[in-house]
Amino acid sequence: MKKAGPYPKRWFLVGAFFLLTFACSAPARARELKIERFDAKVSVTPDGVIDVSEKIQVRFIGSWRGLYREIPVEYVTPQGMNYSLFLHVKSVTTITGDRLRYESSRERHYRKLKIYVPDATDITRTLVIEYTVSNAMRFFENHDELYWNVTGDEWDVPIQSASASIVLPSDTTNIRANTFTGVYGSRADNARAQIAGNVVNFHTTQSLGYHEGLTIAVAFDKGFVREPTSAYKFIIFLRSNWPLAAPIVAFFYMFWIWWTYGRDPRLRPIATQYEPPDQLTPGEVGTLIDNSADMRDITATLVDLAVRGFLVIQEHTTEHLMGLWKDQDYSFILKKDRPTWATLKAHEQLLLNGVFSAGTAGEPVFMTSLQNRFYKTLPAIEGGLLDSLVEHNYYRRRPDTTRYSYVALGLVLGFLIIWGGLYLGDLLGMQRLPFILAGGATGAVICIFGWFMPVRTLQGTRALEAVLGFEDFLDHVEADRFNRMIKTPEMFEKFLPFAMALNVEKNWSQAFQDIYREPPSWYQGSYGPRFHPTGFVQSLNVMSTRAGSVMKSAPRSSSGSGFRGGGGRSGGGFGGGGGGGF
Repeated sequence: MKKAGPYPKRWFLVGAFFLLTFACSAPARARELKIERFDAKVSVTPDGVIDVSEKIQVRFIGSWRGLYREIPVEYVTPQGMNYSLFLHVKSVTTITGDRLRYESSRERHYRKLKIYVPDATDITRTLVIEYTVSNAMRFFENHDELYWNVTGDEWDVPIQSASASIVLPSDTTNIRANTFTGVYGSRADNARAQIAGNVVNFHTTQSLGYHEGLTIAVAFDKGFVREPTSAYKFIIFLRSNWPLAAPIVAFFYMFWIWWTYGRDPRLRPIATQYEPPDQLTPGEVGTLIDNSADMRDITATLVDLAVRGFLVIQEHTTEHLMGLWKDQDYSFILKKDRPTWATLKAHEQLLLNGVFSAGTAGEPVFMTSLQNRFYKTLPAIEGGLLDSLVEHNYYRRRPDTTRYSYVALGLVLGFLIIWGGLYLGDLLGMQRLPFILAGGATGAVICIFGWFMPVRTLQGTRALEAVLGFEDFLDHVEADRFNRMIKTPEMFEKFLPFAMALNVEKNWSQAFQDIYREPPSWYQGSYGPRFHPTGFVQSLNVMSTRAGSVMKSAPRSSSGSGFRGGGGRSGGGFGGGGGGGF
């Protein structure tokens, strides 16, 4: 017997596949949803709240579980901020008043209601959704307005008929109405409006197609709806842009931290002191008084070392174009060998080592040679000043470490708020700007408060009292109460670096006009025909300013871094959204 070929079997399998596909797809083709009517009633209360009742007549063809309704609750202002509608769902029922089970959720900028309809198979049901919105009214200079997207223009199915009834407060005058139909942005007017007393009725003149909706605008005279106060508008703004609460919370929290942990013990009355406290150096005095080791403290230390005989400062002036232009430079000559540095404090040794790193006693080191080189030593000198104050128990923690910790916390937290907020904003359909502002402001609040967080110990506060008293002496030494003091050239030189660190050197020099008459051996410069302490201090300040600039200078990096039309439209105003079946 002859065997059958493979072709009849193949055709049998193909036919079976098509029969199975048809059998599976037939029910799908029969499953359909139709919105036969969408009737809304919107009542505007005198306090500005609107009560909305939506009657949606739905025809379920095939087997369904229910209907979902999406209502936008997040909008954007012209400034790029959020404006949230505060919507409260009162009930979801059938036309006969039977309550329906529903689930309320937030998806992007929508409030989504997932309504379960029992026995939703080949049946027509009318669902009634009732909700209130507390901030949907618009208030203008010469009129008030309800601009409401009745049906929404995001329905997945056509709407055969739509209507709306707007009930305004009693005796409302000068009522005007406008309608828009079609897809988002359309200005078509396939609807009619009728005003009867304080009620405005709208109905469409043709069905609404896929993603088409009905939008209405009703304007009327002011005074019939209570306009929100400025305080209420501010509350609405904060509720809509709730990320902006983050910097407010950060401010009060950081204020509490500063008030509890970031304040020095209370200062006692300041008494005049005639010596710096605890044998502190000028750099330490200047650092203690402002919680910062800066260039003024370092240059004052350099002058103090010169006064004490460790170095000599020389001034060099070169004239150009017959004296019309002068070029000024300075040099430093080491007078004491390195073994004698052992008596100095750590920051003083670091300063001398930075200036004379390659030199020996007697050889001049020009200030220009320190340019783009000395900056590497600065962090160690500043750290030495701060470490010395911590060792003396004037601080429990270095002020720069405290500040940088809070600054780092502010930058990191600000970045996390912005980064996480952008993701959350996209998820909730909110604008990005509030999150960016919240992150930036929160980081700034923490950084600013952190800058004032360094706190002195009780011992440090007592030393500060003595420094303030010593500053008073240096600043007012020429006053009558100090005129009986025995002023000597040695006193002038000894306390001059402290006066420079405390920024009172001008007054200090004026008190010695008739006493300090000879140039010092530790500073060699051009003084003219007659030496004056004030002129000398001015030259010293020029040198200090120049030294501070040169010592901070660093070579440039090789790479850089660079960091409303008029009129209404369909889909405008509040409300809207869409829906579909599930």
